[in-house]
Order: sequence, then structure tokens, then C-alpha cells
Amino acid sequence: MRLKKRECNEDAFFDEVFTAADDLALAMNAGDFPYVIPVNFVQKKTNGTRRIYIHCAPEGRKLDLLRADGRVAFMLHAGVNIDREHSTTLYNCVCGTGRAVLVEDTAEKGHALDAIAMRYNARCHVPALPEDISRTAIIRIDVESLSGKRRPRA
Repeated sequence: MRLKKRECNEDAFFDEVFTAADDLALAMNAGDFPYVIPVNFVQKKTNGTRRIYIHCAPEGRKLDLLRADGRVAFMLHAGVNIDREHSTTLYNCVCGTGRAVLVEDTAEKGHALDAIAMRYNARCHVPALPEDISRTAIIRIDVESLSGKRRPRA
């Protein structure tokens, strides 16, 4: 990182951005070019291990790519504000990498759906109904690396 003063790799900073961000940009290996898509997500931490859960349809390009190569990258940001007077952008950003897997365990899928619904104050049933669990795919990303950067107001 060129400007070390903007680097922010404390666990509390990561938690702050994961909590405040509205969506996550997920990047997957699609051959010649990466495939990047914004997704709703929820982060879960257990014994220092970070996991990200994403819900999606049970078929489609995203799942095809993840089945072929589970290595992913992601980015999320919060507090983005264009400061036109000073020709700069204020932000908090986290970038990371991980391994994505399709969750098969019904209980884990249900917990993930419930957590996503609660995070976004969704109007769906919590706890998730069996029919919702069976017709929804859940992707779990086991986070391997994180890096953070911030540009606060001067």
C-alpha cells in the first residue's frame, strides 16, 4: 500500500466495515476475465474465523464458476463521500480473498438465511421455512485474507 497511513488492518475496523456496508462485490475466476457481481451478504465470526454467507438461486453462472474454482476475491466499502471541495473521496474499504463452497447442510443453510434476513430487515419468515431453505442456494466464503484502507476527513 503506497500510503501506509491509510492502511487499517485492525479486527475492529474490519467488523465496522462489514457491519456498515450494504453489499459486497464478489469476484470469481471466469477464464480470460474475472466475473464480478454485487451480492447481499452476512458475516459470521466464530473463534476468530470469519465466514461470509450469500444467498442465490440454485443455478446460474455464479454457481457454475464457483464449482469450477472456489477461489474468490471480494470488496466492500462504507462511508463513501465525495469531497468536491478538496478533490478527494472519503471512505472505509475492506478487500479480501477466500474459498467459496456451496452449503449443503440444511441447518447451516437455515441459519445463514435467517442471519441475512435479519441483517437486511427482510420481510421473509424467520426462522426460514423448509421450502425456502430447499429452494435457495447458500454460498459460504471461508475468509483467508483481509486488508483495510480508510480515507477519513482531514
